[in-house]
Amino acid sequence: MDERSVEYGCLLIDAHRTRWSNVYSRHAGNLAKNFHTYLKCTETMSIKIVIYGQIGGEEETIRAIQSVAPDATVVKATQETLAADLADAEIFYGFHTPEVFRDAKRLRWIQAQAAGLDRMLEAELVERGLIITNASGVHAPQVAEAAWALTLAISRGMPTYFRQQQEHVWKWTTLQDLDGATAGIIGLGGIGRRYARIAAAVGMRVIAVDLHATTKPEEVESLWPMERIESMLAASDVVLVSCPYTPETRRLINSERLWQMKSSAILVNISRGGIVDEQALCEVLQNGHLRGAGLDVTETEPLPADSPLWDTPRLVITPHCAGISPGRNRRLTEFFCENLRRYLAGESLANVIDQKRGYPVPSA
Repeated sequence: MDERSVEYGCLLIDAHRTRWSNVYSRHAGNLAKNFHTYLKCTETMSIKIVIYGQIGGEEETIRAIQSVAPDATVVKATQETLAADLADAEIFYGFHTPEVFRDAKRLRWIQAQAAGLDRMLEAELVERGLIITNASGVHAPQVAEAAWALTLAISRGMPTYFRQQQEHVWKWTTLQDLDGATAGIIGLGGIGRRYARIAAAVGMRVIAVDLHATTKPEEVESLWPMERIESMLAASDVVLVSCPYTPETRRLINSERLWQMKSSAILVNISRGGIVDEQALCEVLQNGHLRGAGLDVTETEPLPADSPLWDTPRLVITPHCAGISPGRNRRLTEFFCENLRRYLAGESLANVIDQKRGYPVPSA
């Protein structure tokens, strides 16, 4: 066997972490002659995992990772050390814009801590052919609860009552019934399905549009292709935006579509700010159209102090916190460790990104 074959064998083991028996069965003829060369190569290899950007609980995360991969080197990076730490890393667990991975030549797999990867999936990273997995579904219950909280706050007049409390005013405002109303969901992934379950439980009719979903949950009365979004908007009393942010969904909710909604409708966006035309939203709210809107996301974050969104009437803003909860780190760590176990065993990973689309595409 020549040096290139030995190098290829090392890369096979290094990249895919296949068991020796699997490698042997695939390359038995050559390996029988070069067993000691391969064995020496595998003995010197070790996985390096870099974690970054976690909000507390790093030591617990490291212990959990080491329970799955006891021989791995796990490094907790900072913004200052991240590029250097990644230089010889095989796995990255965290979130960062793509320039930091430029010199990470040994990198094989990125496990993102977020579902939306619009700021990560730029051409220079996509073209490298790395495995990239996201956290789609990990925070679905919490984000759906936050979306429902925004829905309830607007439908029950809470912003008005909070303001009146500060002014010591006792006065009723017009409220909106959700029982018997229609919820329209744009994007029937984990968050959309969870929200549908909540909405149906309080007596709402649920309809949805989705780019790929073909299986309709029992809580959803009608599931339509995205081409029918105008029909869904016109029929809905509450519209939830929970689809991925891609070039195709940028400004999906534009001025024309906002005006197609019922004047009494509520819009809630917990996906990405760029899906909704914020200037158009300000204009329709200022003109008395829509009962209100709730945004957990904005196109520019943090939202600038001089943004007109702050002072737009009937608009509730939260600071992209829908997925934050005491169990966030635990949920992310459990998901990553299960994917790490699969990676080490040579199994398929969960939530592998279709990098042309920017999100995992569900099977039919």
